[in-house]
Amino acid sequence: MDRRTVIRIICLSVIFSCGSILAWQAHSEYQLNKMAEEARLAYERAMVQKKPAPQPTHTPALEPAVTEPPVRTVTTPAVLSPTPRAIQPAFEELRAKYGNNDIMGYLKIAGTGIDYPVTHSGDNSYYLQYDINKNRTTAGWIFMDYENDVEKDDPNIVIYGHNMRQDIMFHSLRYFQSWDYFNNHRYIEFNTIYENHVWEVFSFYRTDTDFPYIQVVFPSDEDFFALASEMKARSMYDTGVNIKPGDHILTLSTCTNEDDDTRFALNARRLSPDEIPSDFLLD
Repeated sequence: MDRRTVIRIICLSVIFSCGSILAWQAHSEYQLNKMAEEARLAYERAMVQKKPAPQPTHTPALEPAVTEPPVRTVTTPAVLSPTPRAIQPAFEELRAKYGNNDIMGYLKIAGTGIDYPVTHSGDNSYYLQYDINKNRTTAGWIFMDYENDVEKDDPNIVIYGHNMRQDIMFHSLRYFQSWDYFNNHRYIEFNTIYENHVWEVFSFYRTDTDFPYIQVVFPSDEDFFALASEMKARSMYDTGVNIKPGDHILTLSTCTNEDDDTRFALNARRLSPDEIPSDFLLD
């Protein structure tokens, strides 16, 4: 076998290998898109609220009560246990569908590829390599920082996702480098298993991992506000959205895919019900 033939065989092998890798990636992306679409549809169906049954408008007559003479008793004050918070039915259904009680919320930025259930585990590595079905995958899933707790009113909720191709996971975050894109996607829905909220983007920037934008626990309110102010100061453009002491922040983070230590970070402040624009429709 001459040298030219050997080179031709090697080239064909490389082409075949590359083609196989691309085909595998395309299949994986198709499966991820299909899984995400199923999750979206399941959540939308679960969020449909049924009208409550009509209640009677009259009050039935009560029989006269028989009054017994008072009896003197000594009672011991009861120790009350905190009442467990009720999980929203939509999340009960999502958890049942996937057999996954790690589902803690749902994140959506209308008009983008970000539209996913949010998971949560005891570390920040599991959902880097496992999906919502707990199957191993390079795309992982969208997940909340392990230090966050939906039982508490954390001042900074941090959510991570891989920067995949074709708008999968958090790829869409890179588009916020454009002012026009931000201006058309400035509101975020992030609902937890307990509460629904709307958030408004106030900052977007590229950063390295030395900046503590993913900090969840703070020594004081002053320390938190100092970090929030630094977040706003780092923005690539002035969003016109101001923050103040007492605000709550949602932080989205993904890799830039430029090197191991740079990230795209987006920060949004939680809106009170009277701050939500009248033309913004909640699902």
